[in-house]
Amino acid sequence: MPNATLIRKLLKRLFQVLATLATSPARRLLILVSYFRRFVAKVYVPISHDTDSFSTVDSCCTVLTGTSSARCSQSNLPLPLHTTPPSAASPVTSTLPGAMSVPRAPQQANLPQTSSPQAVGNAISPSGLPAILHFVPSAVDHKSRYDNRPHVDISLSSGIPALMRSFPNQSCPWLNGDWQRCIHPEGALYLCNGPKRTFTEAPIDEYSFRLLDKCADELYDLARTKSPNFDADDIELVVQVVPNKTDSCQYYFVDHATRTLFWLHDHDGATENIFDELQGIYDPSHIRYALESQYWMHCERYPKHEFDRVKLLKELREVAVHASAEIITSDISLSPFGADELSRILELVSHLQENAEEINFPHSTCVIAKFMHYFCRAKYYNFCGLPCARLDADKSVYREIDSFHPLTRSLSLALDAMLFWAPQTHLSDLRRVWVDKCLNSPRWKDYNAKLMTEWTGITIYSTVMLAVDVSFLAVPNVNISTSQSIGIIATYLSIISITGSLVVSVLLVRQNQRYGCESADNAGDFLNSMTGTFFGDKGLATVNSLPYAMVMWGMIYFSIAMLYNVFKFTTMAMLASVVTGCVVVTMFILWFIWAARELHSFRRLAELILSARSRVLARFSVP
Repeated sequence: MPNATLIRKLLKRLFQVLATLATSPARRLLILVSYFRRFVAKVYVPISHDTDSFSTVDSCCTVLTGTSSARCSQSNLPLPLHTTPPSAASPVTSTLPGAMSVPRAPQQANLPQTSSPQAVGNAISPSGLPAILHFVPSAVDHKSRYDNRPHVDISLSSGIPALMRSFPNQSCPWLNGDWQRCIHPEGALYLCNGPKRTFTEAPIDEYSFRLLDKCADELYDLARTKSPNFDADDIELVVQVVPNKTDSCQYYFVDHATRTLFWLHDHDGATENIFDELQGIYDPSHIRYALESQYWMHCERYPKHEFDRVKLLKELREVAVHASAEIITSDISLSPFGADELSRILELVSHLQENAEEINFPHSTCVIAKFMHYFCRAKYYNFCGLPCARLDADKSVYREIDSFHPLTRSLSLALDAMLFWAPQTHLSDLRRVWVDKCLNSPRWKDYNAKLMTEWTGITIYSTVMLAVDVSFLAVPNVNISTSQSIGIIATYLSIISITGSLVVSVLLVRQNQRYGCESADNAGDFLNSMTGTFFGDKGLATVNSLPYAMVMWGMIYFSIAMLYNVFKFTTMAMLASVVTGCVVVTMFILWFIWAARELHSFRRLAELILSARSRVLARFSVP
């Protein structure tokens, strides 16, 4: 008799294995899960010695969710997290004798019950979330919302049913509890939990949402543990999913009372993002401006908090009025906006004051926060409130360090002389705009307008000079066949220089049209990449001066070619007249150079050469 029972059990297992091989991969996975659950049941539940105990099951099973459990009939729920009735299984499994038994689940005696079995379809087991979470402090990421936006699924479409008068937002259908969808004035969708005062971005999947919800609960618990007086009434939390990680989240807390951000962990990465690679940051009052700038950026991204807009508008108006006065009375103002922009800001403030006492106006909150962010960031960049504060827009707060080798400095001065000292002028203008790797927006726009005017004019000069050089080659006295002639060689060099000036001018104008109208942030990234080389800002100044220098060399080569032909084929009277004219013109040019105080460059070059000579003689002990 025991042998017959054993044979019957083996045949039953054989049929189950054959059914597993014949079913779909999804069904195989469910069967493997059932075997695992039966193994757990054998461990935790006493097993009867009856041979039929393997096929007996409880009358119902329990499925856990994040906060509750759902209990349902076994006939309605044959497998956990699977709502398909047994009739929907594959034909192979439904026709096999000795069908697979439903696994035994351990009893949960003290779990609450719900009468609605439909909730089981959306239930997620707590084991799906990691037991240990990692929290990464972060700053306000102003690029995450605008980068990698999801695309529209063109395969989805819907009509308009009759009597349709309700239009709910069906994005993120798995939201539960106190989470709600919020729409930014720009149109972006984000999620908000009112009681928890928690925000996150909307384009996330269901697992990420459950993970962030759990992270928010644990962060608030950790905050109350570290600070017993932690009050969440005026504090908000922002959590984000860490890319390519399933057990971590980025976060920061916002304190509206102090207008700052804070964290529960120490992290240098967030500090580097907030400080914007600015050096010498040590004073807490200075750090506060950086955090307040981040705070206003947060308010712009999540305009859900109700401010005292009357007080804020008065503060913004005072700041804008003072900046306008600085722009009018000084050309070295530290204002992040120009005169026209400040006038428009004051007009907007006047319009906003009309509805300042109303509530639930996220558009007004975004406008105020955006302007306050720029003004606070300017205070941070200018070391406001410190003894070393920047008072002029073109002054650096750091001590200038000359890190160039004397040989490199000598070569730089020689290159400046070859380019007619144009790099020095452009370097001076650039350093009035790009100060301590910080960009002043009004001065940047003026600087680009000046460059555009210069390069456009040089393009016209180059075109005229190119036509003159080509026409000069057609003069009867100029014999092109004599290619070794100094006049012909100088003319060709002039054409090459003029053509180079024309090409570089066109390229620089195109680049200026692309980056000159950019915002201060994008323009700062461009200048940082251009000046982050070995040559620094001197390299960018040299590039900007190339059109002027090459057109000057083109004129010089043309003058040499013309004078050579004049001196070679002319009478004595003509020669005297030409020499006299050349002397007079040369005197006028030198007079202009002296009047413009351009000789200081030659003086510095002479001093540098003498200093280098003295060091060489001292090294070799030459008296």
